Amino acid sequence: MLKKIKSSVKILVVFNGGAFMKDFIEYIETSCEKLPDNHITYLYKKQILDEMTDRANEVTHSGLKDEKVLADLMADEYPNLDGNYYVWAKEYKKKQHAKRMRLTSVIGCVLVFFISLILFFIVGENATFTYYGYNDDVLGLHTVSAYRNAWLIILGAVFGIVIFGLGFGIKRICKMRRVFHPIARALIILCVMIIMVFAFLCALMLSTNPLETKMWPIVIAGIILALAADICFAFATKQKFRTITTMIYMPVISTMLFVILNAYGLVGSLGWLVIISGLIVDVIYALVLVAHNAKYFMYKKEEDE
Repeated sequence: MLKKIKSSVKILVVFNGGAFMKDFIEYIETSCEKLPDNHITYLYKKQILDEMTDRANEVTHSGLKDEKVLADLMADEYPNLDGNYYVWAKEYKKKQHAKRMRLTSVIGCVLVFFISLILFFIVGENATFTYYGYNDDVLGLHTVSAYRNAWLIILGAVFGIVIFGLGFGIKRICKMRRVFHPIARALIILCVMIIMVFAFLCALMLSTNPLETKMWPIVIAGIILALAADICFAFATKQKFRTITTMIYMPVISTMLFVILNAYGLVGSLGWLVIISGLIVDVIYALVLVAHNAKYFMYKKEEDE
């Protein structure tokens, strides 16, 4: 390992003929002698030596020429090399894993798109679709090539890739300061809307009787899912106003749910119960919060006493 380090950096140091380079290498090797002999350890030692070299150049140019003092200074600035190795190695592995994941994701997205193209041609060439509606201004039952709807396969792949990319963006934004979290919430809603649009197009194109099938409730269902996703994000990231958000959203969600159920004739004279269910949930949630806070304050009071 010592030979490797020497050969990798021998062209880096030219001041004083590289006289104290040997001291740096010996210090690093002595401090790290108990570390595993692998490639990561080699990279760690090389980085420390590079940093020492740069620092030594800086100090030397400022006027310090004593080699022993310089060696002691580097030892003081780089203590506990063996202990710091494990932190460095963990971070290095994390970065390498992230790099592999990015590469794998790109390759996976490309493969998904090409597979969707292959499926598009296979389905288009070997399947048919029967529906009731207009074809060449003629109303009736028609059987057409599956190419009429097979483009949904490609669209689904593209939408999936977009959502996957947005998911990466949301994950990174969540690690940032809370001031950026509204951007993540907007991206989550965008993901849900993309899913809703795809579901609407699938229902429209794959329905055997599109003239009679009601499609518009899918849009309302998408809004419900968007609100529900926003509530989940608010609680997952412990947003400050998550309670207020929930209590505002629940009546809206219950009302929209009533509209959907009523559109398909799934509610009767008691449908109004669906609407007020949102208010009931709000009341129950508020009571739970009050009970929890009361219990907390009682515990705090007993602890203070």
